[in-house]
Amino acid sequence: MLFNFKRMKKTILFLSITFMFMCCTSKSEGSIVLFNDIAFKLIDGEEVMSIDSKKKELFDSYFDEKSIQIPLFRCIKADEYLIFLGIPFNTSVKELSDYHLKHTVNQSLFESDSTNYFYMNYRKGNDNIAVLSKDFDNNLIYILTVSNSVELSDALFSKNSLSERFNK
Repeated sequence: MLFNFKRMKKTILFLSITFMFMCCTSKSEGSIVLFNDIAFKLIDGEEVMSIDSKKKELFDSYFDEKSIQIPLFRCIKADEYLIFLGIPFNTSVKELSDYHLKHTVNQSLFESDSTNYFYMNYRKGNDNIAVLSKDFDNNLIYILTVSNSVELSDALFSKNSLSERFNK
């Protein structure tokens, strides 16, 4: 009788942990929790990918040098675009907005208030790139998007569209 009680106790514990894990996982499928209850909402067709050396190399290829540290936190993939989420280290919105990315010759828009956010978009070959860095209570997030469609980039990766994907 004692053996069955211990086994039943373990089974209940296992099922409870599994249930909690499933609940937590299903809640986060629609967004990526960043920090301090800030989350980035995913839209239909987007999938969080594991960060491998190719994705890290692609993300790093947009920067001139490593004077600014922006570790890649998450990579999101959809049919026609990639979204890279980085969490800048030991820097500010002003420093990020002053920093020059590679290939910004075809820059079409730059907007910043120097303390809370900066946004820019530009073309590199066939790619449309949008960058948004935003401050949330002295915590920065850096978003770099790459799309091969101007219309899609304008619709999904404008400053307002990206900003609306954050929830507190």
